[in-house]
Amino acid sequence: MVGAATFHAAMVEIVIGSLTLSTICTICCIQNSIKIPLGKFQFSKKTLDAMDKAALAGAILGVLMMPGAILTGDLASMGTPEDNILLYNKFLYSGLSLGFWAAYVFCRIRFGQELWENRVLSIFQILMSLAAFTMTASVASIGGKLVRGESLFDILPFWIPLDQTIVISPGISMFLILIGFVSIISTLRSRKVSLLNID
Repeated sequence: MVGAATFHAAMVEIVIGSLTLSTICTICCIQNSIKIPLGKFQFSKKTLDAMDKAALAGAILGVLMMPGAILTGDLASMGTPEDNILLYNKFLYSGLSLGFWAAYVFCRIRFGQELWENRVLSIFQILMSLAAFTMTASVASIGGKLVRGESLFDILPFWIPLDQTIVISPGISMFLILIGFVSIISTLRSRKVSLLNID
């Protein structure tokens, strides 16, 4: 019988691969609104359109697979988040990563491919994807720490405090969740914003 750890490893590889592809393609799409001075890194319109589709497809696949990766990681983990700060941070960063990528997908679908022709929105979309990928890489690094005692973050010249965390009281947590739900509902009920008004 295949254990939860095996399923978790497979799902994590799919999530990391698809979201890495999405992040790289997203960064390249900035050329639709900002000219790159280096000629060798300039892509044609057809190539940029393909990168936009690849970025969206990768992000959607990552968002769909991430809950499964979180669930199998919970089943395969030793101990509980209350007893292990690294495990607590892994679940915390997993939620942040899922939220960032879901917002990325929503923004891209809501504004369409014309998003990349707007400088403000394109920069915002790239920053959001970088923040989302940072959270995703942090989760993967914590997983490496839990399983092998080391991670790729160990080669960085500075220390990222993955073994430290902030515990928020349940009241504040519920308040933040309520604000999130209100923001989502108000965004879904609002009409599509004209891109010309954002410049």
